[in-house]
Amino acid sequence: MTPEVEQELSYILLVELLAYQFASPVRWIATQDVILGEKVTERIVEIGPADTLGGMAKRTLTSKYEAYDAAKSVQRQILCYNKDAKEIYYDVDPVVEEEAIPSSSGEVPAPSSSSAPAPASSALAAAAPPPPSSGPVAAVDDAPVRAVDILRALVAQKLKKTLSEIPLSKAIKDLVGGKSTLQNEILGDLGKEFGSTPEKPEDTPLDELGAAMQATFNGQLGKQSSSLIARLVSSKMPGGFNITAVRKYLETRWGLGSGRQDSVLLLALTLEPASRLGSEGDAKSYLDDVSNKYASNVGISLSAPTAGGDAGAGGGGMLMDPAAIDALTKDQRALFKQQLELFARYLKMDLRAGDKAFVGSQESQKVLLAQLDLWNTEHGEFYANGIEPSFSQLKARVYDSAWNWARQDALSMYYDIIFGRLKAVDREIVSRCIRIMNRSNPLLLNFMQYHMDTCPTEQGETYKLAKQLGEQLIDNCKDVLDEAPVYKDVAIPTGPQTTVDRRGNLEYKEIPRASARKLEHYVREMADGGKISEYGNRTKVQNDLSRIYKLIKQQHKLSKTSQLQIKSLYENVIRSLAMNEGQIMPLENGKMNGKANGKMMNGYAKKGGKNGSRLGINGHVKQGKVETIPFLHLKRKDEHGWEYSKKLTGLYLEGLEQAAKNGVTFQGKHALMTGAGAGSIGADVLQGLISGGAKVIVTTSRFSREVTEYYQSMYARYGAKGSQLVVVPFNQGSKQDVEALIEYIYDTKKGCLGWDLDFVVPFAAIPENGREIDSIDSKSELAHRIMLTNLLRLLGCIKTQKQERGFETRPAQVILPLSPNHGTFGNDGLYSESKLALETLFNRWHSESWGSFLTICGAVIGWTRGTGIMSGNNIVAEGVERYGVRTFSQQEMAFNLLGLMAPNISNLCQVEPVFADLNGGLQFIPDLKDMMTNLRKEIMETSEVRQSVTKETAIENKIVNGEESEALYKQVTIEPRANIKYQFP
Repeated sequence: MTPEVEQELSYILLVELLAYQFASPVRWIATQDVILGEKVTERIVEIGPADTLGGMAKRTLTSKYEAYDAAKSVQRQILCYNKDAKEIYYDVDPVVEEEAIPSSSGEVPAPSSSSAPAPASSALAAAAPPPPSSGPVAAVDDAPVRAVDILRALVAQKLKKTLSEIPLSKAIKDLVGGKSTLQNEILGDLGKEFGSTPEKPEDTPLDELGAAMQATFNGQLGKQSSSLIARLVSSKMPGGFNITAVRKYLETRWGLGSGRQDSVLLLALTLEPASRLGSEGDAKSYLDDVSNKYASNVGISLSAPTAGGDAGAGGGGMLMDPAAIDALTKDQRALFKQQLELFARYLKMDLRAGDKAFVGSQESQKVLLAQLDLWNTEHGEFYANGIEPSFSQLKARVYDSAWNWARQDALSMYYDIIFGRLKAVDREIVSRCIRIMNRSNPLLLNFMQYHMDTCPTEQGETYKLAKQLGEQLIDNCKDVLDEAPVYKDVAIPTGPQTTVDRRGNLEYKEIPRASARKLEHYVREMADGGKISEYGNRTKVQNDLSRIYKLIKQQHKLSKTSQLQIKSLYENVIRSLAMNEGQIMPLENGKMNGKANGKMMNGYAKKGGKNGSRLGINGHVKQGKVETIPFLHLKRKDEHGWEYSKKLTGLYLEGLEQAAKNGVTFQGKHALMTGAGAGSIGADVLQGLISGGAKVIVTTSRFSREVTEYYQSMYARYGAKGSQLVVVPFNQGSKQDVEALIEYIYDTKKGCLGWDLDFVVPFAAIPENGREIDSIDSKSELAHRIMLTNLLRLLGCIKTQKQERGFETRPAQVILPLSPNHGTFGNDGLYSESKLALETLFNRWHSESWGSFLTICGAVIGWTRGTGIMSGNNIVAEGVERYGVRTFSQQEMAFNLLGLMAPNISNLCQVEPVFADLNGGLQFIPDLKDMMTNLRKEIMETSEVRQSVTKETAIENKIVNGEESEALYKQVTIEPRANIKYQFP
């Protein structure tokens, strides 16, 4: 049979079968007869969204099988999954057993004289009335919880106050007492609870805020309140008394519906017991107390279950004395017990084994609960949740297809030029070209050459321009085909600008710096330093004089070394005092002190002769004795501590200048990065590493589709040939995750990476703002564990892996994220302690045994604008720079850090630890916090005054010209009346 015949037969067969299917009857009646009559099915479950077939079956049973079922005692169930899920899964509520209530209305026939013995009648005559039994509780009308109730409870719980201490007339801003961090946490909780909040909720009184939220409130507890209630029950209720038992008790004891149960539990959040309740009875007493307080607050009356059996013996029923019954059955029970013990001895069984096991389990439960309470009390809930492991190598996302993204970038640029979206070659175009050149490969060249050969230049000027630029790009890619990819940033360095417009609106933005149009200029500015970093400043003189004084005090035992020290310090003091007050500042066109060919003249210490003369603009000699410490410099440790090193700084700045001019490569390097989320310094460092061809594993504590897509888009934009980006979930607060991550990196088995790390950039941190010395909590402890304890564990695991595999000649360079904040700003928990403690690694590198496996490069990271930690201070950055210091953009700080990973600094770290001060001169400002406070106050006062003037002008205009005149100045938002979209192919 030929294929053509087979295809024709298949077509005919398919058509005939479909036609037969369409023409054939459903035969539902016959199907029901088989199910209900022939098979006598007693339980039918319909799986579907509606009770359609089940309804038809019920009608069939009623009309056709009702008499049949009655005759044969057949009981059928017709269930639908959509309505009868509990019956299908046998998920029935537990039946509460109640004591039997003796009948008070029925009459018992009088016993005949022949059948009633005398002892029995005497027992009946002496019978006592039975104890009262519990009857049903009086139900209370249910009322759903209100938005203002949840709002008030959340605020009270966060402030650790009772509801009576939270007046509804006050706003959140007034209640927190100026603690902005606490205010932000409350607003975050409200966002989790309600999804969205009105504009400026912190300034709105609670009653008005609750009323505004009530309009969109569904009457159910939200995510935040539910989690707080679950935490309360799990941490304070006895074992086994869960949220279901709590709600059941509130319903059966007080007759509260689900809405009032929610209200009682919200009130319980503000009346949380100090420790875990010992027994179920204590828990019920606690719930009774909370319920009564709730009833008092809302003005309702609660009643306990009523007593049943009010008639007692008045109904004439026969009553038995329990004591008489016990006496009659005492001997019988004793006999049963003897027989049971006899059988147990014969079978060698312990009748009390179950009781003993129960007692033992109760004791074990008490010990475990005590340990759990101790843990929660000492560490807190935030710490406990923060150390849960999250690492899984099965979730690793690997991005390494730079060749594919290069084609897409080239094709996108090609069509952008053709359609007129790109008309001029600016820095963004140059940057895109550099990224394409970093991914140059033969297949990419063939791909680009094909499009150039087929470009129809006769169709217009844009096609000619696309071909011209494309051919230039192909030539450039050919030139670097065998070269290593480089990280080279051609963007314009930016500076801060804060403006307050006429209406008082505050606006912050980044603007290009006039004095630095490219990173080469930026490096020279950093090398020149500023007036505030002159050697002749008062702090330097005072320090030198203090040291001379200490040495002179010991002159009776002066050695030759001490005499030379005195001479050197004295010369420094004389030179500092001789320095003038002037300083050569950079010009607006970006030219610095140096030769005309652009070579740096080492403005940080380059002297032209003994008199300290320096070469100025155009090679002219300019007299001056100003010697400054560069804004970016390296330090070397001596007997007095870490001191500025001119020699090491020269190496570092030379490397930065070369990186700015020619770029820096990281090909063949492997790096581990933590804390590289969106908007962080680490993210820009990561971009530089993969642009230079490095293979990087980056961790994230918020592993989700959104996060992985963010890193995928980063690799698609910056990934160079040979680079690789691996994204894994990781919690640096977990010891298990730390060990598992390093094992995954070094292990050579299938599914692991098998790398040997060259760089470790541990930037993971969590903010601790708003925590003074009297408010160190579980979050502070977790932050300390993440930024110090487990960071040391991470380095220890790397050392162990390198040692086990014999990697002693390739130490990993660790870029330690240090901070100039040693308690200077305050209100930051244990942040400064964590950063300060990292500096001990400089000494431990010499004193411990891991120096051949790890090298240390500590970087004091200066004021970096736009990051999560410093974003709130952006508005005062411009004012701070007026004092002669420097703040940095994320691009600039990432460039500074990548310069520390250049080969010259990496080699230097193998000789001794390197201390890089990237602080921008902030250390020379006394009382930095007070200065920032004054700057912020000045800006906010200006904004408030202008806003007040604007409001007053608007009111005056309204009174003078009428309300209609305001229509010309109001902003009108036009909403479309339809949302019609056409899906074109």
